[in-house]
Amino acid sequence: MMQLLETIINELTDTNLSLTSPLLKTKLLASRIKNEELLYWVNNELNGYTKKEDLPEYRTTTGNLIGDYINGNMHISNHILPIPSFDDDFDNQLRRFDFFEGVEPLEKLSDSAKDLLVQPFNNGQVKIIQKLLYKHSNHAGNFSLLSAGISVTSSVLKTTLNAIRNKLLDFMISLESEFGVELNIETLQSNTKKVTHIMHTTINNTGDGNVINTGSNVSIDNNIHIKKDNKDTLKETLKENKVSDDDLSDLMQIIDTERPTSDTNFGENVNRWIHNMMGKALDGTWKVGLSAAGGILAKAISHYYGIGEIR
Repeated sequence: MMQLLETIINELTDTNLSLTSPLLKTKLLASRIKNEELLYWVNNELNGYTKKEDLPEYRTTTGNLIGDYINGNMHISNHILPIPSFDDDFDNQLRRFDFFEGVEPLEKLSDSAKDLLVQPFNNGQVKIIQKLLYKHSNHAGNFSLLSAGISVTSSVLKTTLNAIRNKLLDFMISLESEFGVELNIETLQSNTKKVTHIMHTTINNTGDGNVINTGSNVSIDNNIHIKKDNKDTLKETLKENKVSDDDLSDLMQIIDTERPTSDTNFGENVNRWIHNMMGKALDGTWKVGLSAAGGILAKAISHYYGIGEIR
């Protein structure tokens, strides 16, 4: 076991080597000592993250909001969009850039990337940004936002990969320091809680293991209980979350005119209503944080349709 740790440490301290090999050896270590949390983390680092809530802080940053648009007779590309600043938390959510990929594709991208990386918005988000631009900027009559996204410099990739390397190295050094140079599998197996605590304080930088936790998301999970096709509880729940009477009236008129086509597609009219509400969260008309807004609407409406939780 000590030899495995030493090998991992040696590979991590050689910055010319890929992270894949020490991560695979860490996976072997996690499997042998039967530490599920460490195994879950290393699998995410190797294979990529699928859930935004699992994404560690060192894999997120903020960038510039850029887009391609037509303004009058001009066609502008890759231009920083003049969206006004709101409060810091709101701006950070709007301009957030995430790295979900496993370390191998991140390393390949780091070697080949040019000056900028762009994380594109989907069509619904582009429509919301266009509404904000209409409201807060000067534009010609035929202004049209064609695409938008968040851009960061490619150097951020190296920063992210260095963070993974340093955090894993800190973890291995802490194990060695805590249990001594003669540690074995049995010692680590019998000290699972201590190993997990070391992982939380070196890799996740938390005391309780929550990589990213937001109070608004917890509130959503605990407070939304809507029976299928019960408009009264749907209306009451959304009203408690500061949705206006006019917006509630609009939703009540359209919610039964169509049925969801899948667990994540509520239908054209309801989707349009949700996009409109996200725009209001974005510009502050709906007094709910952007990070909570989508969760509130998706969970409430999915419960109304009897879909259950949106994953």
